[in-house]
Amino acid sequence: MNRDITYIVTGCTGYVGNVLTKKLIAEGCRVVGFARSREKFERVFEDRAPEIVYGDISNAADVEKLFAGGGDFAVVHTVAKVSIGEGSAAELHSATVEGTRNVVEACLKHNVKKLLHISSTEAFPRGYFPDEQLKSYIPDPARARTDYARAKSEADRIVLNAVHESGLDASILMLAGVLGPGDYSNSHMTQMFIEFIEGRLPASVDAGYNDFDVRDFADVLPAIFDRAKKGESYIFAHRPDKINDCLKVICDMTGRRMIPTLPLWVAYMGLPFLYVGSKISGKRPLYTGAALSSIRERADFPISKSVEEFGYSPRPLEETVRDHINFLKEHGMVRI
Repeated sequence: MNRDITYIVTGCTGYVGNVLTKKLIAEGCRVVGFARSREKFERVFEDRAPEIVYGDISNAADVEKLFAGGGDFAVVHTVAKVSIGEGSAAELHSATVEGTRNVVEACLKHNVKKLLHISSTEAFPRGYFPDEQLKSYIPDPARARTDYARAKSEADRIVLNAVHESGLDASILMLAGVLGPGDYSNSHMTQMFIEFIEGRLPASVDAGYNDFDVRDFADVLPAIFDRAKKGESYIFAHRPDKINDCLKVICDMTGRRMIPTLPLWVAYMGLPFLYVGSKISGKRPLYTGAALSSIRERADFPISKSVEEFGYSPRPLEETVRDHINFLKEHGMVRI
């Protein structure tokens, strides 16, 4: 890591953002974080904290505050509205698309040394599957499966356009399903784990995706900054898994019995009832049409490029799930 550079992390209190911020601090770097909530910032960074700028990513003036004082900068852009179909398309566009546009324009204005743009394998167009070197990925929002995928694809296109048209040194990091310690944001998988442990999850679904440990991604962040090539994309994943693979680890940890598993078609049939139930309870739904669309897609993503170029090495899923649950226990987020 270059200690003469200031590292900016947008979304520094988010799941991926806080883990990467803590890694940069541990590496002895000067870090400036960007966040919306003072309360969450103080909860996430109890001891060693970055310098902080509070603001709205969709407000260009707020983003500009990150570069106060001048100097050399590198940016990790993690902010995006994560959704499985329960939010508004306007909110998705504002945070994910306009936010990325503001960050890219600021990076060009201040001639940043490197932009690492955190994206998602969800952004891959319908019918497309990446090759080993990920040379064929071209963002195509018109072929996106969901509103979330469309927003991520549009954001990726903004970044790549800046690379090709303005010479921005940027790379895209495509993340599959993120697990492991550090989820203060109560992601959908964390919500599922909590509801299962506390006996409020009535059934599982016979499907899954591809989940990896956020710590394994953070471990190679210095190598990514040093070796990621301008305009190229990289995948961070593990191997395809099932929801039940995770729940069985939790059963072993807690002694809880496994719940019934529904075929995917039954889950689709129950979507209207889940929607009504979420409106009554005020809780976001765990299963939506967008979520089921994602977990039925092919998920054996090629990671050899990240392994070879950065030394990325995903740990076993069982270890990740165990540490994820222990993190929730230690922070009082689940009752066992």
